[in-house]
Amino acid sequence: MKPNKGNATPLNLTGIIFLACLVILTLGLGILGFSSVYVANPEVAYPVLTRWFDVIYSTIKLFSLLSSPADDELKHWAISAARLTAACSVFFSIAFATIYAAGSWFKANVGVRFYKRHFVIFGLNEESKYLIDDLIKQNKKVVVVESDHANTLLPEYKKQPVTILLGDSSQLAIQKRASILNAHCMVAMTGCDLENLAILKALVEAPYKPKLHCHIAIENVMSYKLFEPNAFYAIENIKKLSTGLLVNIFNKNEQIAINLVAAMKLGSNGDTASDTAQPVSILLAGFGAIGVAILRELLLMAHFCNHKKAKIVILSPEPNDFFVTHHQVLANCNGNGLDLWDIEFVTSEQELQAPSSFNHIIACDQNENLALKSILRLYDMCTISQMRETDSSTTFHYLSMLKHDIKHTQIQPFGSLESTLNGSALLNNKNETLAEKSHHLYARAKLGLRDLSDEEVNQRIELHDAQSQDSSAWLHWVNQPLFKRRSNFTEKRHIPIKLLALGGETPIQTLAGANFNAKQDSIDLPYLDEFSDLDFNVIYAWMDEIKTELGLDNKEITQRIHALARVEHDRWNAFHVVNNWRYGASKNEVLKTHDCLLSWQQLEQKRPDTIKYDYKAVYHIPESLALLNDKA
Repeated sequence: MKPNKGNATPLNLTGIIFLACLVILTLGLGILGFSSVYVANPEVAYPVLTRWFDVIYSTIKLFSLLSSPADDELKHWAISAARLTAACSVFFSIAFATIYAAGSWFKANVGVRFYKRHFVIFGLNEESKYLIDDLIKQNKKVVVVESDHANTLLPEYKKQPVTILLGDSSQLAIQKRASILNAHCMVAMTGCDLENLAILKALVEAPYKPKLHCHIAIENVMSYKLFEPNAFYAIENIKKLSTGLLVNIFNKNEQIAINLVAAMKLGSNGDTASDTAQPVSILLAGFGAIGVAILRELLLMAHFCNHKKAKIVILSPEPNDFFVTHHQVLANCNGNGLDLWDIEFVTSEQELQAPSSFNHIIACDQNENLALKSILRLYDMCTISQMRETDSSTTFHYLSMLKHDIKHTQIQPFGSLESTLNGSALLNNKNETLAEKSHHLYARAKLGLRDLSDEEVNQRIELHDAQSQDSSAWLHWVNQPLFKRRSNFTEKRHIPIKLLALGGETPIQTLAGANFNAKQDSIDLPYLDEFSDLDFNVIYAWMDEIKTELGLDNKEITQRIHALARVEHDRWNAFHVVNNWRYGASKNEVLKTHDCLLSWQQLEQKRPDTIKYDYKAVYHIPESLALLNDKA
């Protein structure tokens, strides 16, 4: 069956056409045969019109299967053929109607047991339907498991080419009915974190060990704590209980925030390299769940080469508990602790001073009409002091999850659920591909496998992890703790912001044609010689491209490398602080303490042996750019 548009019944078009052909053939043969008997026969005394009525009646009567070939006076090849096609059409229509009527039952109770490499979606709701619809468009086999028999979306999707199973998703029996052991992947997005985790728990504790990609939706980012060390859902624990499960966690609001901050090109409309420049400032209007996610992403990303603290103002008339749940952010902003940001909450637009001075203004009220109303009002406030036609120094963004675009050159929508919750975004997230590829290069170098193919390297890595009892020594990307994966992903997302100090996107565009055999010259690259796993040719080719594009001399290049290493440490500090880590005498993942959570100056004094890793992160940038240009 092929997917249809709207609410049309998804009948099998091929079957209908075949049945129609049988009926037409029967009618044609019947008329031909009976006309030869009744009309063309001169011995029949009835009027011609009466004889034609008999022809039509006898032809239609064929479908009753009462006409017998034993009648000698009706012997004619066309009549015999019509009897055969009539019988075929009757029995085919009965079989077709039976299959159609019992099709959903058959698929749910018999057919699904033979599915392989299909997609199992737990939860049918206003969010999961975007993923389901996208998979249908791709002609994928989809099984939807829903616990609510009164779900208002069920009638619509029972008409779609998907298999619907009703039952408790957390029960292994229901999961087995969905042929979960043979599935390509499963996605749990029921709208309830506890239910999603219960679905994963049933799989983890099952006696079966399927090789299965598990994508688990988490609505509350505080639930990430359940995937940390000593928790049941820690990757280390899951991999020991069920070695074949590949677990990925996603949060819709967080994904919206990541896409927004990447699209708005944070800091690109200001000077982020000069020590005398004004800090990058962002206004966030509205502070619901998506607003919190955007603030978290801004806290992770808003760190620039000139080390000017970003100024973030949140316009929220309602009280909130952000600093309660993110207590370490409060301890390290506004002149406190590591002093990573300036954060201010205001309750009304009257408290805003010079809104036109903001680099970015974001309206994220989850009521789209209110978000649009808010951004238009703020835009008007800004254009009072800016040139309405030509000044684009401030970027404006409003939340539009239903993908409504007002087609304005300066005001852009963000947060489309259609693009956030489709198959590519959830099941094959390109944003995380770079972090995974980069980690793969690290694992390849760690095992000394530089000359082997990717497939051979993957096999060796899997063998290494299977033989290693120490989970901290595991090298496969999917075996890494969730916190480490997220840390690597965050580092890669910050690369475009670092590149603002190196000519913006120019290095990305030119590295593809760079001479990777460029010879080392007199550029002083601190700590470079301490890392044998770096690709020196790519690094020096990158340096050469930057010098050519920006006209920098060797000394200026070295100064910018120092600045980039320092901002990388700021970013690393921010990632840990946003996740409520704090300074401690030693690193302890359970207590969330780290002995490197220090300012740059303190790090130089107390931990000079670790500074080199901030430089190493900078030297990984050209390697990442090369991966971006690798179309394979």
